Amino acid sequence: MAVRGSARWLESEDFTALDLGELSRLVARTSERELRHRLIGGVREIALREIFRRMPEYLRPARAEGFDAVVGWQITGASGGGVDEYRILVSDGTCRVLTGHRDPPAISVRTDAATLLRIVTGNEDPVLAVLKQRLSVRGDLALAARLSKLFAVGPRTPQ
Repeated sequence: MAVRGSARWLESEDFTALDLGELSRLVARTSERELRHRLIGGVREIALREIFRRMPEYLRPARAEGFDAVVGWQITGASGGGVDEYRILVSDGTCRVLTGHRDPPAISVRTDAATLLRIVTGNEDPVLAVLKQRLSVRGDLALAARLSKLFAVGPRTPQ
């Protein structure tokens, strides 16, 4: 178990085995400064790959009815000042991560790895992240407004 305020759990090989509830609790206990410090290098790559690998699992199909769009994610803070890019397709109540897709996305989301991790674990509201200028959204803003409602975030609760 992680020490309060420490992000040593991010260095663990077990990171990918954490369920969303435990991950959410660990992120909540870790300071913003520590998250940002730890989410560099190989840990960042593992964390981002895991976030996007899990996205299809957390889609709420009923809420995705009528939503048909490619969403481009630009995660800032990569080594050398670069940006990591991911794309997902949400269509027909399903979600899948795209590889090699280079057409312009309908929605582009830009943020840093720590903010993304806090949002997907339910520890930060995406609307507040926009207001704090930690997350920006471009493209079809009507579709983008629905995006945060399509995915379950934070610990799962019985419905």
